[in-house]
Amino acid sequence: MKPLLIFIVLLFTAGWAGIRPYHIYDLKKDTIRITVNGEVETPGEMELPLYSSVGDALKQAGLLDDADTGALNPQTILKDHDVLNIPGKADEVLSKVSINTASLEQLCILPGIGKSTAQKIIDYRETNGLFRSIDELTNVKGIGPAKLEKIKAMIIL
Repeated sequence: MKPLLIFIVLLFTAGWAGIRPYHIYDLKKDTIRITVNGEVETPGEMELPLYSSVGDALKQAGLLDDADTGALNPQTILKDHDVLNIPGKADEVLSKVSINTASLEQLCILPGIGKSTAQKIIDYRETNGLFRSIDELTNVKGIGPAKLEKIKAMIIL
């Protein structure tokens, strides 16, 4: 009898306090927020549907005539809080390697980065999304602060 009385009191209290169960559908996020910088018409933060690609972001941001998208894979799926930097064709940025878009061969150009480490960088960005800062590169196994300092001047997001 006592457990039943406690249950009734708890039920009444929950109803009186307005406590309602959460539905899993209310918790699911259906948009992401990313930042696009560089040679685009509308740089800054934008909201996109979940599972949007780099190509979708570029369409929404609008590319300028000077934009160089040769190193970008438009099919890459974006994650919440990703950062895209779109270089210009005449920028000195072309001599730098983008850790967010570079291929295995391009990453291997960096001093101290071999095929194994380059593959770990690619695997990291595919698992965790694009790098949000250059310092985040130290999260990749095999890249410590010393190696990062060696390549920092040669890389961009």
